[in-house]
Amino acid sequence: MLRVKQCQAGITAWVMLLLLSAMAGLLLQGSFQYVPRQAAMHKTMASLALAQQALLAYAYQPLLATRPCGKNCRRPGDLPCPDRNNDGIAEGNCSKSSRLGRLPWRTLGLGDIRDGSGERLWYAVSDYYKNNTRVLPLNTDTPGSWTVRAHNGMLWDATQGSGVVAVIIAPMQPLLRKDGWLQQRDAPGSEEARHYLDVSELGDNASAEESSARGFVQAPAAVSFNDVVWPVSASLMHRRMQQQVLSELKRAFRCSDQVCAGLPLSAAITDRSCLGELSVSAGLCLPATSGLGRLPVAADAHWPLALQQILDGDLMHRWFQQNGWREQVFYQPGPQRATLVVAGEKLPPQMRITETDKSSFAAYLEASTLQKLHITDAYALDIPTNDSMEP
Repeated sequence: MLRVKQCQAGITAWVMLLLLSAMAGLLLQGSFQYVPRQAAMHKTMASLALAQQALLAYAYQPLLATRPCGKNCRRPGDLPCPDRNNDGIAEGNCSKSSRLGRLPWRTLGLGDIRDGSGERLWYAVSDYYKNNTRVLPLNTDTPGSWTVRAHNGMLWDATQGSGVVAVIIAPMQPLLRKDGWLQQRDAPGSEEARHYLDVSELGDNASAEESSARGFVQAPAAVSFNDVVWPVSASLMHRRMQQQVLSELKRAFRCSDQVCAGLPLSAAITDRSCLGELSVSAGLCLPATSGLGRLPVAADAHWPLALQQILDGDLMHRWFQQNGWREQVFYQPGPQRATLVVAGEKLPPQMRITETDKSSFAAYLEASTLQKLHITDAYALDIPTNDSMEP
């Protein structure tokens, strides 16, 4: 009897050892599976970040030119059209039906970047920010036109003026979509977006609608959804646009002569002829105040780049007038140099709708910016500023 009990105990211990070994094997196998998944996601996020950096760099291209460029001038904030035939090159133009495609990695000067599954990235561009054909004006008041809705409640809503300017998507491995569509990327017709982009209860990334609530979806990875969606926000783009406008204007103000002519006075902020993106002709938007105001249209002004018509008020000549930047830029001349301020996007409760709205510094500049310029405005917002200033 004792031997039987010992035998049973031995068998029990052996079974327990097998079970423990099996559990250890499963845990070890899971850890080996986790490492590749982690590495794939790391590569995916690195590629998405690099793609955003390249798009922002593309939007910051030098704008120096020697001839008038009509109504289709290069401008701060320009983004390329998507690649629609998988050759890495942006298409020459992109209509409503062609603003979703692959990231044009050759046009952006990138290598053939891919996500962690080996797929090329996809990309959607806002109508307002595409570089052909351009929609005017484009400045810090221009919203993005793509909605991105996340399962965690975050929302970039194009219908409420908070849309994004571009969306980059890593499609990851093919799967069976929630609507029953089996993704096959080596079959005829495999360039169709549904073979790459997924659908959830919040929306379909393959058929997102621009300027509507039915945009793109961010969601956790699941059996039927593995898209990794990266929105490029309007606020991020606007900050880059402000920096470029300042850089271009500083070049226009630079004087290399031994004796430099004095800079003109600024135009009064209440001068409504300075507003808008239509041409400003001689006799309008004139120098009037020694303090802060807008950039004047002054025939005798010493703009070193005057031959390039950057500030002459003719919308057919340069990006500055035709995109309404004269409204957004403020100028305070000094004895030796001028201070330039580019207003950031409007913040609640700033209003820039009527001409009366636009005749107030507080509609554009926050209190801290005005204080640096020694200006007091009781209506200015006492919140962190998004203005860019350069003495």
